[in-house]
Amino acid sequence: MKVEVLYIAECPNHKPAVEQAREALRTAGMPEVVNEVEVRTKADAEAWRFLGSPTVRVNGLDVEPEARGVQHFGVGCRSYADNGRRSGLPSKDLIGRALQEISASSAIPAQPGSHEKNGTESGVLVTGGLAAVLASTCCLGPLILVALGFSGAWIGNLSVLEPYRPWFIGAAVIALVFAGRRIFRPTTACKPGEVCALPATRRMYKVLFGIVTGLVVVALAYPFLARFFY
Repeated sequence: MKVEVLYIAECPNHKPAVEQAREALRTAGMPEVVNEVEVRTKADAEAWRFLGSPTVRVNGLDVEPEARGVQHFGVGCRSYADNGRRSGLPSKDLIGRALQEISASSAIPAQPGSHEKNGTESGVLVTGGLAAVLASTCCLGPLILVALGFSGAWIGNLSVLEPYRPWFIGAAVIALVFAGRRIFRPTTACKPGEVCALPATRRMYKVLFGIVTGLVVVALAYPFLARFFY
């Protein structure tokens, strides 16, 4: 069971919310582990789907059921509705009901920092990059090796990959399309834990995407430029 408290630094209800969450976990007989996540900027708020400080989540779900469909994110404070009243602090009972709900349904929605999701994009990009490298190696590889001063009949062996170049390019393009749809998806359409929802991870994958795209462009353009080098 993953319990998180998302907060802004100046929020007076941050620490009380953490204590409420720990008490609810203690009452439920669960480990009193609460992850604290500081939200600093509006971009962070959009990425984390932050409804205000403090936001308490259980396995990625807001403890306030009425707030789960809200799409207005930003840096600020929030209040909770509980038994017809509103408070800036979620009650222990509200958190406890969320714990029971998740335990009963065994629901585990996407969570911020999910390595499994991140691994999907990285695997696709690595595959695409490998295909793009193989597509360009058969033709561009010998030219680069000769330019660097290498020589030998073994360099000609790289040309055996030439018949497979269209297949390699096709595989790389498919990988780019699949990964690009997830990486460049608007932040508002992302779920917590997806690559497009995490700013730092999103930037890293964009860089990888650009590198693989460059390799594919080289592989596609080389046959038209080869006459200038040979």
